[in-house]
Amino acid sequence: MQRPIVIQSFHARPWPKVIEMAIESVASWAKKRDYRYMLFGDEVMDLLPDGFAIKCSNRIPMMIDLARLLTIRQLFEEGAEQVIWFDADMLIFSTEHFDVDLTSEQAVGREIWVSKTKAGRWKAHRHVHNAVLSFRRTSPILDFLIFATERIAGQLKAPASPQLVGPKLFSHIHNLVNLTVWEEAGVLSPEVMSNVIDKGGPALNCHLREQTRPALAANLCYSLVNKKVDDVFVDEGFLLDAANQLLRQFSKSGLTRF
Repeated sequence: MQRPIVIQSFHARPWPKVIEMAIESVASWAKKRDYRYMLFGDEVMDLLPDGFAIKCSNRIPMMIDLARLLTIRQLFEEGAEQVIWFDADMLIFSTEHFDVDLTSEQAVGREIWVSKTKAGRWKAHRHVHNAVLSFRRTSPILDFLIFATERIAGQLKAPASPQLVGPKLFSHIHNLVNLTVWEEAGVLSPEVMSNVIDKGGPALNCHLREQTRPALAANLCYSLVNKKVDDVFVDEGFLLDAANQLLRQFSKSGLTRF
């Protein structure tokens, strides 16, 4: 049986410390599983069709959303049987327990996004995300996702949400066809990360109530650096503190109550 290929992409060094930590966690996990590991740089953007970047207003998240799909397809054309994508800010904090279903034709990550309502209460929004993706060569949906991403971008007349052809597209498709969800591959909103650092809090409790299985890996949302979300200002130091606490506290249990 051919080994799965784990792939990532990030621009040239030097990397931010939290990105270096996250990439190393994925590379280490792949090595322990005896999976083939490949790290790309900006060359994945060379696969984008002419005019796509302009249609996306040069928004990197939208560009990489298509680039990852095209890279996966290219690897299938070269003979791969299974390809697993991880965003560069995806931290596997429980490498011993984190695993992927090698039989599913496709899998996406679980997004539980906790934010504050106008009334000041914490609310969890449950979707899926594409910060992790697993495809087998036999998956019928990869070509459709490429088609849909290109078609959506091609019809844009003004700058759109950076999540339009990423989590939004995948969540809409999931609601219709019920994609296989990698529940242990999550996303942490800034307030949840803040509660992780503080060893507890209402946003983290809200997140945990929505989990069906403890998260063992999490997208740290590096794209939010230098932005304020709810009551939290996100900088690289904040993400590094969250990553270190996840590794210290939850490497054996996964994300659970303190």
